[in-house]
Amino acid sequence: MMTKAIRYVYLLGPLVFAIGFLTPLFSQLITASDWTPPFGLSPLEAGFFGALVLGIPAQLRGRWI
Repeated sequence: MMTKAIRYVYLLGPLVFAIGFLTPLFSQLITASDWTPPFGLSPLEAGFFGALVLGIPAQLRGRWI
């Protein structure tokens, strides 16, 4: 059971990385640069969107570069 769960998370590796690491990184960069995201988004929501923009193509292609 646990092995199947780990394999599934491994298959979704780029998305897990984007959501778990890039989202907070982007939101902190937005906050630190004093930039206001468009459309009334919070920095966390804008960071999540930015991370998904990078994570979904990486997931589909299977690589980041």
